[in-house]
Amino acid sequence: MSDDSRIITGVTVGAVLGAAAYLVFTQRGRRALDNMEATLEDVSAALEKFRVALGRADGVVHEVRGAVEDVRAALKRENPAAEA
Repeated sequence: MSDDSRIITGVTVGAVLGAAAYLVFTQRGRRALDNMEATLEDVSAALEKFRVALGRADGVVHEVRGAVEDVRAALKRENPAAEA
């Protein structure tokens, strides 16, 4: 590991530890941590709703594809000369 890499690693670790200490040991930090927790819970709930909506949309897409295939098959049966 080069000296530059060691310095960057040390600065990064120091910054993370400093931020963690601020969040845990100061009143403002604890409030910020509480706010982050609530926000993350909201984001998590929103992502779950989005996941459910995507699942429903995927089901609709499959139903529409099936309907289109049914219509194509019916049209081919009614007009076999149009298959070209």
